[in-house]
Amino acid sequence: MKVALIEVESIRPDCINKDFMGGYGWAFHIGKSLPARMIEKVKKKGEKLPLLDFAYIAAIFKSRGHQVEVCANRVPDADLALIHASMIDYRYEISWAQRIRRERPQTKIGFIGPFAGFKPNLFLADCDFVIAGEPESAAMRLSSGEDLKGIVSSEPVKDLDSLPFPAWELFPINQYSYFPALRERPFLPMLSSRGCVYSCDYCPYPVNYKWRERGVDNVLDEMEMLVNKFKVRGLLFRDPLFSVNRKRAQSIAEGIIRRKIKIKWACETRTDLLNKEILDLFFRSGLRVINVGVESSDEDVLKQIDRIPIPRDHQEAILRHCDNLGIRVTCFYVLGLPLDSKKKIMETVSYAKKLNSHAAMFYLATPFPGTEYYNQIKTRLLTDDFEKMDCFTPVVSHPEISPAELEKLKEWAYVSYYFRPRWALALAKRALLDLLGN
Repeated sequence: MKVALIEVESIRPDCINKDFMGGYGWAFHIGKSLPARMIEKVKKKGEKLPLLDFAYIAAIFKSRGHQVEVCANRVPDADLALIHASMIDYRYEISWAQRIRRERPQTKIGFIGPFAGFKPNLFLADCDFVIAGEPESAAMRLSSGEDLKGIVSSEPVKDLDSLPFPAWELFPINQYSYFPALRERPFLPMLSSRGCVYSCDYCPYPVNYKWRERGVDNVLDEMEMLVNKFKVRGLLFRDPLFSVNRKRAQSIAEGIIRRKIKIKWACETRTDLLNKEILDLFFRSGLRVINVGVESSDEDVLKQIDRIPIPRDHQEAILRHCDNLGIRVTCFYVLGLPLDSKKKIMETVSYAKKLNSHAAMFYLATPFPGTEYYNQIKTRLLTDDFEKMDCFTPVVSHPEISPAELEKLKEWAYVSYYFRPRWALALAKRALLDLLGN
């Protein structure tokens, strides 16, 4: 069987990433001012990540003797075409399914991704099936010759070590980048675990992915393969909580050192899942970037969305230690949460400036279908256009902040953060550390 994985490249002008936000995707746009456009340009030029689900699916089909191709915005000569459905670009993705159906009516078409799984009726008229859930089990059924139709439930693979390593040889890996956070290329992402043990109301990861971990040796074997086969020099662990199991995370770092895997890597976690000792070890093994969620500086705002606050003194100590080591930190913030106010948002941005991390991302509160937050506010949505739910557009009627005010606060947050002498000086210091071999 000939299988085509269709990467639908968006025609939206924004910086698009369809793998982020648990596969719902986001579209980065912050404002119309010249400083805002400069920030957008840096983001769009430097960051491009592939769809990890596709890489696993490609490996499954290939390992079972099927012909697999990955193509972008092209009608394939294939028996089966799979399309990832993002929330931010689903109409354009559907238009490609319609085009494939017109030009190759014999090709079966399927959609994957959490958005399609939660909103299958948007897609079923233009495809043969929609996969709901992590797609690997359904891919195995397809590769065994099963004829899938309608809404197909795909149960999570219990043993992640049983999955083949992603088939990156089919992908244009030289196009991928995580600049400016991680400068090394070739660059690729990988998963050492899936899901999340926490249950923040707004987060898609606990909803769409069952929590489980890969074995340490299995992770290290993949890292060695990436370095030896693909000459990868930069790696991003896409786990939402890389260090939630500190003993396991420590074993991965120790294994990188023991096996002499030469790579610079990045991960995402919470600051209360880190301490100075494990950061020292991570740094020796090649860690150079950490992404952490701060979300808000107000504890009441955090508790209302079922997020466990992190003590400020610990959070600040962790960021200082990262800075001293030469680990670049990106802090994530969410503006417009239910208990937010203009004053609280301004306090959050002030706190972000105090932390002065290497980078800061200010998202707008976005309801992802399937999450508790979506269920709470779906009667207060300002639009039924899911493509506007892109993490940077106000889409919820807030009791205290108008959409126009929220737009202004978002742009002010970015511009006032990045156009500061203190941030510029810290950037120069970090660049100097890099030159000195850190």
